[in-house]
Amino acid sequence: MMLLCSFREQLQQHVRVHAVEAVMACREIEQSLQDLTGATLEEGTGATMSEDEDETAPMLEGPMDMGSDGHDLMGFGPLMPTDSERSLMERVRQELKIELKQGFKSRIEDVREEILRKRRAGKLPGDTTTILKQWWQQHSKWPYPTEDDKAKLVEETGLQLKQINNWFINQRKRNWHNNSQTSTLKSKRKR
Repeated sequence: MMLLCSFREQLQQHVRVHAVEAVMACREIEQSLQDLTGATLEEGTGATMSEDEDETAPMLEGPMDMGSDGHDLMGFGPLMPTDSERSLMERVRQELKIELKQGFKSRIEDVREEILRKRRAGKLPGDTTTILKQWWQQHSKWPYPTEDDKAKLVEETGLQLKQINNWFINQRKRNWHNNSQTSTLKSKRKR
């Protein structure tokens, strides 16, 4: 039993020392925050930056119990942030949010411009599409060019084989959608 009491006292002493160090560090941070923002805080508070942390933090038994005045029995101050601390934390969050938006605004605009530039770059020149459309109209019954046809189109248009293949794939899709819509309209007219 003596051993357990001795161990308990050592543990409590260890907790007290670290708690005092934590409170001192918290006070230094509060002072720095006060110097930075100009807002005043009540002395002796142990507020955290997030209310969620207070709810999820495990409650310790024994010497860390809360007294009736809201202070812990070790005299370190209230564990819940006051209204002024909450408003200060909210103001700091809002300022940080605005700073981040401004900091990333130019990067977001750069990415948007790059996407638009690539989208514009992806369009084929008008004269090449004219050549491809002429071939399409001449072979509308079977719009699948042979390898020789594709080689001729590569020479005529200056496009790569992959670009020509993609154009025909997309053109068949566009034409298929157009044909399915016109056939639906024709069937509705017959009724």
